[in-house]
Amino acid sequence: MRIVIPASGVPQLEAPSDFEHFSIAVDPAVSGDLPVVLARVAEHASGDDHAWVRPDAVRALSPLTGQADWDSGFRKMINFAASHGWTDDSGRIRAHIEVIQSSALIDAAGFKDAMRRFASGVCVVATGAGDERCGMTVSAFSSVSAEPPTVLVCVNRNSSNHARLTGSQRFSVNILGAGQDEIAMTFAGQRGIFGADRFDAAWQDSPHGAPVLRDAHHSVLCASEAMFEVGSHTILIGRVIDAFAGSSDQPLLNYNGSLCTTAKAA
Repeated sequence: MRIVIPASGVPQLEAPSDFEHFSIAVDPAVSGDLPVVLARVAEHASGDDHAWVRPDAVRALSPLTGQADWDSGFRKMINFAASHGWTDDSGRIRAHIEVIQSSALIDAAGFKDAMRRFASGVCVVATGAGDERCGMTVSAFSSVSAEPPTVLVCVNRNSSNHARLTGSQRFSVNILGAGQDEIAMTFAGQRGIFGADRFDAAWQDSPHGAPVLRDAHHSVLCASEAMFEVGSHTILIGRVIDAFAGSSDQPLLNYNGSLCTTAKAA
């Protein structure tokens, strides 16, 4: 596993199930002030190419914390490190620090243009009940695992709904179908309607604590599992606890900045 400190300074954990390797990778943009940058997860002495990482910090970063196999593997990794003198009296783990090699970055306009050419479904992510309901339109939605059923959705941290969605215990992802362009535009903030007023009679409060669009192409209800901050967005991981099939045969798609549909594949 590797703790990565990107330019944002927010630590992330790569390959959490790799118990045979342990290191820290730091973006060049923040490498000049390592003691401050690493303070969230480790203690670092100026001029040293190693740091002492707190096990509790690793557990906080890992999306697998609490799973028996991962907890057991992490304990064995710590014990192995201790047997080789790679832990200190406080139980912190010694990790080598490397600076991530810089590479030429595509400009934002070029990146956005490339991603607009990827046709994706259009979804509304929603949470809350009654007057506390809130939701937003997203295209960054994907399955993660079938066992257990898990999905991810990316939420812009500048969104007014960010705190509510990432702080909820339950949320729904409602995949829109053909003819639901207005729903997409409303929840994208393009119709001047906000908060619970965006939800009309087509929405129903599920017993699990999140609103579901009854005539969506399909909907999944999720329990929040983990989240990670990457760049301008938060990746929200949800374990699917229920699913609802809709009546639409055609999905609503987002392609090159426009909403469109396509016939269902035969």
